Amino acid sequence: MNIEKAKQIPIEEVLKKMNFKPSKTNGFDVWFISPFRDEKTPSFKVNTKINRWYDHGIQKGGNIIDFLQLNNNLSISETLKYLDNLTDGVIFSFQKQELSKSFNNEVTNEIEIIKTIGIQHYALKDYLEKRKIHLIDNEPNLVEIHYQLKEKKYFAIGFKNKSQGFEIRSKYAKICIGKKDITLIENRSDTICVFEGFMDYLSYRNSIYQLEEKNCDYLILNSVALINKCETILNNYKAIELYLDNDKPGEKYTAEILSVYKNAIDKRGLYLKYKDLNDWLINTSEE
Repeated sequence: MNIEKAKQIPIEEVLKKMNFKPSKTNGFDVWFISPFRDEKTPSFKVNTKINRWYDHGIQKGGNIIDFLQLNNNLSISETLKYLDNLTDGVIFSFQKQELSKSFNNEVTNEIEIIKTIGIQHYALKDYLEKRKIHLIDNEPNLVEIHYQLKEKKYFAIGFKNKSQGFEIRSKYAKICIGKKDITLIENRSDTICVFEGFMDYLSYRNSIYQLEEKNCDYLILNSVALINKCETILNNYKAIELYLDNDKPGEKYTAEILSVYKNAIDKRGLYLKYKDLNDWLINTSEE
């Protein structure tokens, strides 16, 4: 890794990797408790638009190299090596900045898919492991996807939907390639489990399913708003289990489904204290 490439790595992501959690966000400004001292009010700011930091307590700022040299007492060569190890290689380091500018986390048709394979790359396996997703061998919709945008190549975890589009996830990417649509997994069951995203579906398969081993069909919405397109699907089942998020949209759509389908069950009580099913899994699983 050279200096110019290192400067493009999002400072915010490096701080999170170093276990510094943001305290608040205001537009492009993300505030942290200063890494340089003990304090109660955050005074360390990262501007994600220009990718620069500034510490109001010491009145110093700069790029990611300046920060690591000051915080870790490293030389430039040591800093570049540290960043290379911390970001799992160059290709990940550019994804967040490039993708957030181009797609704004929405559907895009500007990407060329190079190939899809079984998940092999250690960085993707590590990403799943950190989200407590260990069992992935029998998931035909789950792939390692390699794609290209404006002559730059990337790779990530992909989850295929009904329209042959892919939900994309990595440390720095949360987008959809192709048409946004649901994913329906049919096992000839009269019970269907409904999830907002595929990480929640995988969390179910890696936890609850392992305990109960019951036969179910699965509906992964890939966007909670797509529940409005699923009336004909839900009508086919005797039991509907809802595993939506514990937020306002999750509450809204759970309530709507419960009001229409008397055979629907709100299963969020299992992870009531957590944002979603994956958050519950991460925070309750034994190492």
